[in-house]
Amino acid sequence: MIDIDPLDYPFVTDGHIYATQVVSGEIPACKFVIGACKRYFKDFNNPTFYFDLNKAERYLRLTQKFKHVKGKNWKTENITYEPWQCFAFMNIAGWVDIRTGERRFRVAHLEFPRGNGKSLLASQAVLYFLALDNPKGNEISCAATKTDQARIVLDSSRAMAKACPKYLESTGVEVLAHKIIHDRSNSFVRALSSDDKSLDGLNDILCVIDELHAVSTELFEVISSGLSKRNDSLLLTITTAGRSVESIGYSQSSYAKKVAMGEHLDEQFFSLVYTVDETDNIHSERTWRKANPNYGVSVDPITFHAKSEKAKITPSDLPNFKTKHLNIWVSEANAYFDLAKWDKCANEELTWESVSGLRCFAAVDLSSKVDLTSMGFLFRIPYKTALGADKFKYKFLEKSFIPEVRIEESNNVLLANCLGSGHLIATKGEAISYDTIEKEFIASVKPLKLNSVFYDPWNATQFGQILVAKKFDAQEFRMTTANFSEPMKTLDALIREGEFEHNGSPLLRWCVGNVVAKEDANGNVFPRKTHEKLKIDPVITLLMCLAGWVKEEDNKSVYSSRGIRTI
Repeated sequence: MIDIDPLDYPFVTDGHIYATQVVSGEIPACKFVIGACKRYFKDFNNPTFYFDLNKAERYLRLTQKFKHVKGKNWKTENITYEPWQCFAFMNIAGWVDIRTGERRFRVAHLEFPRGNGKSLLASQAVLYFLALDNPKGNEISCAATKTDQARIVLDSSRAMAKACPKYLESTGVEVLAHKIIHDRSNSFVRALSSDDKSLDGLNDILCVIDELHAVSTELFEVISSGLSKRNDSLLLTITTAGRSVESIGYSQSSYAKKVAMGEHLDEQFFSLVYTVDETDNIHSERTWRKANPNYGVSVDPITFHAKSEKAKITPSDLPNFKTKHLNIWVSEANAYFDLAKWDKCANEELTWESVSGLRCFAAVDLSSKVDLTSMGFLFRIPYKTALGADKFKYKFLEKSFIPEVRIEESNNVLLANCLGSGHLIATKGEAISYDTIEKEFIASVKPLKLNSVFYDPWNATQFGQILVAKKFDAQEFRMTTANFSEPMKTLDALIREGEFEHNGSPLLRWCVGNVVAKEDANGNVFPRKTHEKLKIDPVITLLMCLAGWVKEEDNKSVYSSRGIRTI
């Protein structure tokens, strides 16, 4: 730890006190912000880096000389940082790698709901890097998939520069219609979109991506590659949660949360994600403050309260309220199953070896030959509670397959990551061979005690007949509300009660988050997805398996005979 003189370093002091109050609980914050603050204190013991008070204070002091150019009548003409903003940018600007003498953090991921000043913070960073940080050929990009979105930060920076004549006079910066230039250092700021012809020649010191959730994977990868050409570059992503969990934005958000929680060590990645915790009441003002660090400053409490009240009585407004005002990704906002509780059911020690010899129900969801195909295996383990009651713990493992060409065509970051981590199996060619699935299934059940295997007769009748011929108890499972409703509700209860385990597969988690419920007038539910690109296949196999256990519980002798039957 270092001593910080509040007279010499007032803004760093504000950020330091903020971190202290977050860790102590004095300031309400979600676990990811608490994790970021704990990391800050822990990093003072890391001999590879040091915190440069002068660099941090200089950034905070100079960027607050710019004026507000948007919004309400502010208390001060100049932008005044709140303590959380001081904390964010003193980390980005202040930490230095002893080995290189350059900035430590090469990527900074800031994520918070609308109204907390994303464009303002980004614009100040742009103008600082352009002319206030000893620039030498500093190329700076404001990037987005579409040109109009890319121009938001650029135009905000242009307006901010124009509103500060002293900045222009002292630095020689010129504001043009489509650029900001600093001829003295051969530096410039531009907007950059996916169709820009100069993408391959990028050599940025700073790239700001506003609303990362809407950026294409291709653009993100090109930018990341370009930034690697300089050892002092910074990728600054400032975003709100989005609608696509297949996107690079969701992938980066998930990664940022792992870094904040210390689950993944990345010394060059700064993470600050404002959202809610699993047990929070989303209609509580304390929760709103946790997710919105500028609550009461740029986020109006009266308007926020009105949005909350409307979301309570208008179901169609609830997902947008969660996503844009509480920074919850849309899959988590709409999902039938509680993903936070699902995550608590993860057990990395649940392996195929650990279930060898155990009884199970199995199911196969044979999708189209060019799409995701899954097989699931559900085990039920009896145990006694501390009070002597008989209970069951359910354990689920699955294998999913996809043609390798589909990974390339889908542009799905999550699928590519799952392939790399072994949670998804790629098959050769453009279509899945059902012979491959048959062989994989037989090999998988060989060390298990299989009760029955379920399949959908709509597209797997031949597959079922093959299994029967091989002496498996193969049963048809029709995709009806009557067959799915009870297993869906049972699974939801098992997850909430902690009586369910999975192995933490990110593919399975994604699919669980894609499940929404179609409900009929009698309260029966059926698993659906909101878009064809959203997959739920392994979850379907899980529900089919659970139906087997539920029916066995109701009637112990239902599987006493062999052959193809209907459930």
